[in-house]
Amino acid sequence: MLFIDFDGTLLDVSQRHYATYVEVLGMPDIRGVPIPQKEYWGLRIENKPVKEILKRSRLFPTKFKTFIERFEERLETPEMLGLDELRPGTVTALGKLYTKTPIVLVTQRRDGEALESQLAELKLKSYFVSVLSGAPPRLRRMDPKQRSKHKTELIKQRYRLPPTEAVYVGDTETDVQVARAFGWEVYLVENGHRKKDLQIKADPDRIVPDLPAALKWLLPGGRWQR
Repeated sequence: MLFIDFDGTLLDVSQRHYATYVEVLGMPDIRGVPIPQKEYWGLRIENKPVKEILKRSRLFPTKFKTFIERFEERLETPEMLGLDELRPGTVTALGKLYTKTPIVLVTQRRDGEALESQLAELKLKSYFVSVLSGAPPRLRRMDPKQRSKHKTELIKQRYRLPPTEAVYVGDTETDVQVARAFGWEVYLVENGHRKKDLQIKADPDRIVPDLPAALKWLLPGGRWQR
């Protein structure tokens, strides 16, 4: 069985995130100064805190909370989702994989309806036996493992008895933590949301350039495919 992350792993969302960031900073009651896209995304893949990006954007700390709320509200609108692009070779790779093993999509999107619409528009829905989605709750105190705990719960809610053997494909330390919680193998793709040195630090079983490059290990017969 194969569990796979969406944003970053299968989908290039960099244009959507940056466009949302610029738009929200330009709102009359926010009024920040956007940093260049290359600098912005460089901070994102280094897993820098949002507050650091906002400080560099000359935003007053009193407006951080409002910015984050507006950003989350705008990020999954149809206009912004239209900026996403499938990673090269994704459809071909999924087409080869879904004939061999069930594929479960795991994502922390907030808007389930918008997600379903995007999957249909991208013609991806038929490749997945299940789509698990939902955003983690907002906490007063930052928990560095909040996202992995939430993804783990999404899987537990769907599968009371999760498979003992599976492969999880993602792009960040969150995906490694989820896979380890179930004792699964985990692969990280290099073209996602983390620099390679952070991926190495997360200690996955394999780091591959992208999903198509993982096929040489995912396609051969194995117990995880059952």
